[in-house]
Amino acid sequence: MLKNVIKSRLFTNVNMTEDTRNDVPLWYRAIYPGGANQGFYHRTETHSVVYIDRQSPQLVISFDNLAEAGGTHFNRDPWAVKFVQDNGWSHLGIMADGPTWFREAQLITYLEKLAADGFFDKFDRIATCGTSMGGFGAMTFANLVKATHVIAFSPQSSLDGQITPWENRFGKGRAQDWSLPYSDAVGSTDEAENVYVIYDHFDTGDKAHAERFTGSNVTHLRTMGIGHRSALILRRMNQLKPIMHSAISGTLDPADYHKRLRDRRSLYLTRTIIEHYLTQHGRAHLVQPYGQAFKKRRKILARNT
Repeated sequence: MLKNVIKSRLFTNVNMTEDTRNDVPLWYRAIYPGGANQGFYHRTETHSVVYIDRQSPQLVISFDNLAEAGGTHFNRDPWAVKFVQDNGWSHLGIMADGPTWFREAQLITYLEKLAADGFFDKFDRIATCGTSMGGFGAMTFANLVKATHVIAFSPQSSLDGQITPWENRFGKGRAQDWSLPYSDAVGSTDEAENVYVIYDHFDTGDKAHAERFTGSNVTHLRTMGIGHRSALILRRMNQLKPIMHSAISGTLDPADYHKRLRDRRSLYLTRTIIEHYLTQHGRAHLVQPYGQAFKKRRKILARNT
């Protein structure tokens, strides 16, 4: 009953109360009839495209990852919506109804139409971003949307079995229609000024995908212990926002990046990832001493804070 009331308020031209705002996604607060920004919402069969125009020369295009994909909650937002809002950038957010890997003809046709209509031409800088499935989207559509900068966390290059036969993860993704265009991200980023690929080179699957991306504009940021959930590790370290900001502006320095991630070894999530690697590679005897060293490091950090 409450959701029906909220919906009826949202789609009529009335002022939203503070109570109502708490139940409304950030993108809708920006572009609803009483919002501060212009923009649009476009729905395809399995995707939603949201645009918030902030009169900025910088456009950020974000792509859903599996954590967001398929969410049915009423106040659902595109990935990185608050971060983009806080920086005053315009935002095109692409949300998926499930593990689609953006393999939908309607979505592809719509993005191609935006490009043909000159939508992307009005921006001085365009950054695409995403993690895992979203990283694939950020890479594979980069040339189409005229991206100047690309940042992809643990991305796949393709799940087409003819292209990456060694990939046995993401079964639902591999079952998508890979005969559609933009099914191989390799070669789709060569027009960008900077392409940043962040991944854990001890994760053999992520490493194999990342190594398919080559070129003078590609920067490989390899970091042991961040696993496939690289963006999550950075967020828990409070480093995701500054790293993304530098990447979107094209100023991400590898030395600064690695300095920012130096303390990842004190995270419990990193500990579990490294212990998994040790076990997986026949070094289970090192798990216990590693765990002891981890506890010692945590105690030292606690004393110094």
